[in-house]
Amino acid sequence: MKRPGALLGGLLLAFLAARLVICVRGTVFTSFDTASFAYRGDPAVDRGALVSLTGHAPRLWGVPAFYAVFPGDHSRAVAQWAVGTVAWALLAWALWSWLRGIAAKVLGVGGVLLLAVLPPVANWDFAILSESLSISLGVATLALAVLWGRTGSTWSLAAMLAVASWWTFTRPDIRVFTVFLIAALAAVAWRRPASRRGALAGAGVLAAMVVWCTALTPVVDRTYQRYSATPEVRYEEGLLVFRLRQHVLPDPEVRALFVNRFGMPSCPAMEEIAAGGPWQTARFAEAYAGCPEMKAWGERNAADVWKRYATTAPGLFARRTAEVVKLSLAGADYAKTARVTPQAVQDALFPPRRWVLPALAAGLLIAGVALIASGAWRSRAGLSSVAGVLVASSAASVAAGIWFGAGEYWRFGIQEAIGLRLAVLVMAVTAIDAVVTRKSARPSGSPRVPSGVGALAVVGGALLASLLLAGLLGHGALPVTDG
Repeated sequence: MKRPGALLGGLLLAFLAARLVICVRGTVFTSFDTASFAYRGDPAVDRGALVSLTGHAPRLWGVPAFYAVFPGDHSRAVAQWAVGTVAWALLAWALWSWLRGIAAKVLGVGGVLLLAVLPPVANWDFAILSESLSISLGVATLALAVLWGRTGSTWSLAAMLAVASWWTFTRPDIRVFTVFLIAALAAVAWRRPASRRGALAGAGVLAAMVVWCTALTPVVDRTYQRYSATPEVRYEEGLLVFRLRQHVLPDPEVRALFVNRFGMPSCPAMEEIAAGGPWQTARFAEAYAGCPEMKAWGERNAADVWKRYATTAPGLFARRTAEVVKLSLAGADYAKTARVTPQAVQDALFPPRRWVLPALAAGLLIAGVALIASGAWRSRAGLSSVAGVLVASSAASVAAGIWFGAGEYWRFGIQEAIGLRLAVLVMAVTAIDAVVTRKSARPSGSPRVPSGVGALAVVGGALLASLLLAGLLGHGALPVTDG
């Protein structure tokens, strides 16, 4: 094709148009957790500082510090939308710059931009929670890592480290991804002597971020208790309360195990709530605190009962955990956003919960076989490694999130759900690129920005800046709904 830059520009313009529709028609979502990220204008939820670099706040500083810049929730939503739009466009351009054949370029960029406008992804930009930034900063980190791997640019590496450092402090579980990024940098230092100094320096910076985040987390957990639905119980006990509500009391088989093997007493008030539909977390916690025998049992067993459950009944634990994995990877819509693609497209990329594991497993298997059969795992080792890191880090993060946490898994696992889908896409287009361009020589030097993309970037950047400014000035028209 003579004008590939025009094709890339057309894809990015279509993406920007779709994202604008989503922005204009988006509805801001808030929930119980929003108060611990951003003040709601209600003195009743003001329990102290929300931003602290030393952990004396209910959340890590990554999201609250961003929210503190903006005057209200609608401007925060617009700002999140802007960050997400830039991050996904950057990833699209990064893939375009590395792939060689026009077919792989179009499929790769089209797949990335399509994923970014689907409701299970785009809706988080309008939720005043940590998910939007944890997604967008993760995507931006990936994009900058791809650019650095392709060009070796010091600026790409520095930008990646800055974004990844911020990303680490959006949620405690992001440390899993950061550790994998550190390992990837160490591998680069070992295999590419020319990049060794920068890779090792980057690994050191991110290791310091992980240590800092790990040191803050216990302090944050203690501070968060004032904002939680169970402020009267310590963190481990509060985690047990969530698990009793979600996994133990509603499930006769698991409940019988806990009663017969672990000595869990009966609490009619808790059992009545667990038998109903709504979570009623605060009411369930009150019932727990009002059952002296259950409270005493929880205090004694909170630290290790889940480990005993896994070792005592591994088959039952595995079956129930598989259901939780499905919840984590299926995606969810919290905020109301406009649909800009057919429902069938969303169903294909985010199938119903009962099909999500078979669909993802099949996608990863087929794409992986194609990667090996095409020889791309050797000839396109860089992008193949990116896909491998995405799979490994997403899988490890899902496992860690389920083992160490409890709650709204369909919300907490969204980074991993997106990471696995991106891994399938990267493997597929890398394999296609290797087959189509097998006889072509690898271009040398840094990728040149395609013709027309510079002008498009200026126009898009100006548009994003104007929308962001409008949000800051309070002229947005996004409605708000309390969750």
